[in-house]
Amino acid sequence: MNPNTQKIIVTGASSFVGCHLTQGLSRINGWNVIPLGSKNSEDYKNNQIQRIEFSVKKKKWAVLDLRNEVGAKQFIREFRPDIWVHHAGHASNYASPEYNVKDGYDTNVAPIKYIFKSLAENGCRGVIVTGSSLEYSNTHKACLESDSCIPETPYGQSKLLETLTALEMSDRFDLPTRIVRLFIPFGPMDNPNKLIHYVINRLKNKTAVDLSPCKQKRDFIYIDDVVKAYSLLIKDLDRGGAEIFNVCSGQAISLENIINLIAEAIGAHKGLLNFGARTMRKGEQMISYGSNSKARETLKWKPGKVEDGLLKLINY
Repeated sequence: MNPNTQKIIVTGASSFVGCHLTQGLSRINGWNVIPLGSKNSEDYKNNQIQRIEFSVKKKKWAVLDLRNEVGAKQFIREFRPDIWVHHAGHASNYASPEYNVKDGYDTNVAPIKYIFKSLAENGCRGVIVTGSSLEYSNTHKACLESDSCIPETPYGQSKLLETLTALEMSDRFDLPTRIVRLFIPFGPMDNPNKLIHYVINRLKNKTAVDLSPCKQKRDFIYIDDVVKAYSLLIKDLDRGGAEIFNVCSGQAISLENIINLIAEAIGAHKGLLNFGARTMRKGEQMISYGSNSKARETLKWKPGKVEDGLLKLINY
């Protein structure tokens, strides 16, 4: 691939992962990365504005509502991307049984069909689709890409249907595709209300933190490792075909351990951590983690230690 001519579209570029993909893919490889959002850059608010300023020059920002079939086809004809990184999706209330299934279908699934068709007609080399760890069934074992999936949440069901549709369209239009089943990324520019950011901010201000018992085990991965994985997957598209890859640390770490690590790194008194002050979400899965063996072997990708990622975030 010639970095000077490689044109990459990143959809959902105002999101946490999207802004890092935009910035990182350009920085690592020198590719011409074009960020895509559903509205003008100046119309975003709060941390989304910070993400846009962090990752791109506003003059490069492209606008498209992916649910607009005519507009999407016109956009692809005009830009003729070499690579399409499909990160945009409907994720509001993703952990809730009240997730809006219709909005999920209209945003996550329906556009895949006409986007793939138009990309194939306009010379695109391949597509990367961001999937989710919530596509997997509830299990205590490490999730494998080859596992049969029966997701329990509406969001997980929506993302699995997106994956299946992308695999079908990849085969129909002979368009190389990689699905990224992403576990729990963390790093700068993430939602400040998410657990890791919430705990860091409270402890730095020497404020008590009310928590659940935090015995749940999760698979956390630092955002820089995520960007490296996407970069390698883009290059892997040269092999052709369609495949699913877990992007994860491969470890099930308890939330309690993560929070204690944060407290130690900051030097905060652990008496500020009120474990058990809150109840767990009803029906919350106790263990969720993935195997990253396929990414390690096929891509020669190796994630860093979660502890090192926490230190980077705290120092940031």
